[in-house]
Amino acid sequence: MKKILFTLMTLGLLTSLQAQTDQPTPAEQGDTLLAARIIDTYLRTIDFTPLLGDSMLCVESYVVDRSHPEDTMKVYHWYMNNRRVRIEMWQDGMMQEGYYSDGKRLFRRFQNKVRAWQDIAQITFYEYTMPLDVRGALYDWRTKGAEVSYAGRFTLDNKAVHRIFVSSPKMFDRYYFFEVESGLLFMLTEQEHIYGDGKPYKNAQRIDWRAWHEFTPFYGHLVPTIESYQYDQSQIVITHRRYHFEAGQPKLFTEDYHKM
Repeated sequence: MKKILFTLMTLGLLTSLQAQTDQPTPAEQGDTLLAARIIDTYLRTIDFTPLLGDSMLCVESYVVDRSHPEDTMKVYHWYMNNRRVRIEMWQDGMMQEGYYSDGKRLFRRFQNKVRAWQDIAQITFYEYTMPLDVRGALYDWRTKGAEVSYAGRFTLDNKAVHRIFVSSPKMFDRYYFFEVESGLLFMLTEQEHIYGDGKPYKNAQRIDWRAWHEFTPFYGHLVPTIESYQYDQSQIVITHRRYHFEAGQPKLFTEDYHKM
């Protein structure tokens, strides 16, 4: 299957975007409906939820800090319908952190310090797991209370690009960049301000930018398979993902055990 690649020179990208601004028309500037339409079109492209049925989506992520390649982290995701999710983070042959939920009443976290599973509040569970969702922070953006507005069009390497401003509770304000032709997201940048002057969600780490480099066709949808982000102006982390379906295993979302 053909993959869609964004071969971007990230370090020079922001300068190029800022230098090649096409001013939006008055009707477009700040237009929430236009911004919502662009976001929703993208989410329909990548959202695997309609495919689940009785099956389980399994995602393996390999996370490498370019400055410390020996510290590779493996992250396993399992998704079933009715908002059932399980995430395990492994390093050096041990699970470092984990989460699972049956989508109703069980919201559990594995803490490495005590090497045990513990109940946590539903809102706390989603604060911890939202940054780990392979669909990204825009997924279910209305429920998260995000406010969106159109922030202009750019020309990059002779391609038209949309910019959208997104402000969400407990998240740093962001600019998202979408390719006009494909509708795909390829970059975001984070600002220092947080919606309502609030505090960030748990485990939050402000980043300079995040880039999506590759999308792969997957049962009529597209899924992000190569991503990267930069923090502290120099540290770059790269994530590679693989996706497949398996028969549903409901006990993954109800029992205190782990993959290995």
